[in-house]
Amino acid sequence: MCVAFPSILCRSTTQRAWRCLPHYGKEDPRFLHARKSRCIIMTRNRGFINEMRSNYQIVPFTADHLGAAVELLICDYRREQEESPLLPSEAIDNADRVCDAIKPLLTNPGVAVLQDNQVVAFMLSGYRVPFKGQKAIIVPEYCHASILPDRRELYQIMYMRLASEWVRDHIHLHVIGHFAHNTILWESLYQLGFGAIIAEALRDLSRIQGAHTMDIVEETDIERLLNISIEDSRYYRDSPILIVKETDTDERRTILESSIREGNTYFAFYENDEAGAYLSVGKSASGTLKEGFLLRDTCTAQIKNAFVKPHIRGKGIGKSLLQRAVDWSIEHGYERLFVEFETANYFGGNFWRSHFTPYLYFSMRYVDNTI
Repeated sequence: MCVAFPSILCRSTTQRAWRCLPHYGKEDPRFLHARKSRCIIMTRNRGFINEMRSNYQIVPFTADHLGAAVELLICDYRREQEESPLLPSEAIDNADRVCDAIKPLLTNPGVAVLQDNQVVAFMLSGYRVPFKGQKAIIVPEYCHASILPDRRELYQIMYMRLASEWVRDHIHLHVIGHFAHNTILWESLYQLGFGAIIAEALRDLSRIQGAHTMDIVEETDIERLLNISIEDSRYYRDSPILIVKETDTDERRTILESSIREGNTYFAFYENDEAGAYLSVGKSASGTLKEGFLLRDTCTAQIKNAFVKPHIRGKGIGKSLLQRAVDWSIEHGYERLFVEFETANYFGGNFWRSHFTPYLYFSMRYVDNTI
């Protein structure tokens, strides 16, 4: 069981809700001392000395740091929740849920940053996966956090330490999930060479503005969805997305069958008895490497797939399909709707951004694989 550290959190007597506080105020003598003091930290990279402002100590992440790390993550989540109020509180009301996700990763390379023997930042390597034909490491959104003071520098030093270990293991694609409104971290990652690749976004269940009354039908016949599913997958190979997805007919049929068995519902728009657009919706995904980790078991529905053929785009068909997804979510007792999309998806990305608000991004850095 994870134990919270009350020194970082306080309870508001007026709102009766947990709210995050900075580790200490800027007028606090400890803060002034930390800003003036200097500490020399020896890195593992090439034995050179890196000088950090403040009296921070960087150490390998262990189970002893887990409780404080979860506390920091909860603070970051609360800050994002202020900007993205649709984020459910259930996601972090039970600290054990986050602890259970981190525990299997404790043997992976990770670092904790200490100040006066308290954890003020941490980053833990997540999952190694093949991506874009190479080895990749994914650091999920629940595998890092920090206090506000010196956040930029804390992340720089943590990434410097871990990147050297990843490259030593021949991992040259580095992916980090981070909250959308954590601007200091976002800027730090950009300076380190990262760029966004995936967005996770939410919307409420209000009516879609501009949705027309169209003949959108619920489709259960996989064979009628097969061709548009294949065309949807081929679309991802085009510029600027340039991602390879399975286009084999039998494989696409298997994927559709599996999706329906999982309880997802398909809606389609037909033109001359041929599916010209489709959308699938269901319960938010579950599983170790699935999207939307913080939304699991929180009454959240998810758009799983959607595609409109090029020659009928701009006619309101996408909005009408989305309205059916909203109606389905209401009928099945969900409270919000979630979608994940590639940021490089020109047509789809712009559509989703006009109807959803991102709360999380995954950013990626490619490192020269000759190193």
